[in-house]
Amino acid sequence: MIISCKKSNEAKQLENSNSELEAFITDYYSVMSQRNWNAYKAFFADKATLTTIWQEPNDLKPKLLTNSITEFLAQTENGPDSQPIFEEKPIKIDIKRKKNLANAWVYYEAKFGTEDNLIKWKGYDLISLLKFDNKWYITSITYVSD
Repeated sequence: MIISCKKSNEAKQLENSNSELEAFITDYYSVMSQRNWNAYKAFFADKATLTTIWQEPNDLKPKLLTNSITEFLAQTENGPDSQPIFEEKPIKIDIKRKKNLANAWVYYEAKFGTEDNLIKWKGYDLISLLKFDNKWYITSITYVSD
């Protein structure tokens, strides 16, 4: 008995689409780490959101914080641009796709600060994506640190 080990066309298409999405996600982190904010914004749908749990120094307890991509970019001078070193790199990317919808669970590592005072951490991004006019767009990112 001979059994074929050939992948079905559907399996090949899924593998290729995941490769395309993995490259998109990897590029996203690279552009963010380069702080090229015009190129960074192009990854997002116009009204995309970024959500996390946040606690300011004077807050009594953490709260949910949601910013639009426009609001996020308006604050980069107080965040990523406030220190000479800022970098996020994906460690593991797990992608699920259904037609023109996809989500990516990304485990990442980050660095922020100066050579003398460098903060390092790891965390998770849950990235929701939508393909429109043959281009992928991030519609939302929900993120937490370890």
